Amino acid sequence: MARSSRLGAGMTQAEQICGWCYLPFYVVLLGLILSYLVRLLDLSVSTLTLNFAYTLINFSLTLLIFHRFLYRSLCNIPQRFWLFIQAIILGFVFYFALNWLLSIVLLYLAPGLQNPNDGLVSIMADTSYGLTLVCTVLLAPLVEETLVRGLLFGTIARRHRILAYLISMLFFAAIHTWQYALLVPWQTLLLSALQYLPAGVALGWTYEKAGNIWAPFLVHAFINALSMGLQLF
Repeated sequence: MARSSRLGAGMTQAEQICGWCYLPFYVVLLGLILSYLVRLLDLSVSTLTLNFAYTLINFSLTLLIFHRFLYRSLCNIPQRFWLFIQAIILGFVFYFALNWLLSIVLLYLAPGLQNPNDGLVSIMADTSYGLTLVCTVLLAPLVEETLVRGLLFGTIARRHRILAYLISMLFFAAIHTWQYALLVPWQTLLLSALQYLPAGVALGWTYEKAGNIWAPFLVHAFINALSMGLQLF
């Protein structure tokens, strides 16, 4: 099996165990708990407030569980600084090249496709652009990169590199689309999920190239910041 040995300071076994236990809470349980509490307490909260609470709780728990892993990775940046910078630049270019190719395909398959997750971000941005910016550029990328690249990709890649790319890509697409399964046609859901595959490939490659989780985080944050900037226009 093809293995990856360039991932730098990986997670300890204890961090991996805690991470795998936390993963279903992040994907499913927390959202259900928050929705249940809103109904139980008969609260009137906006979509932005609910999503901010969800993202902030996950951000806090990610720091609690993985703070040593994040700190070790941060301390390793100076040791491979120029490789770190190179990985960020190339990862960003790689993402936009793949995204451009996919956009051509989707323009042919589904002209006028509306991604439901993008629609949700637009609604939140209309409510409070600043708070949405914090969620999409700082909080969410750190959570997603730590779990998807650091935990999922990092754990699997040490055994099978190709499988790590495949599973992390599909998981990354799923966490951005599965909650809309009952709200939009399945064709729209599937095509929307495809839009996250370029990022899944590019961010995995950036992590592998840099050997540091902060590289894909910065690429992810910059991609989201650029997207948020376009919201202003």
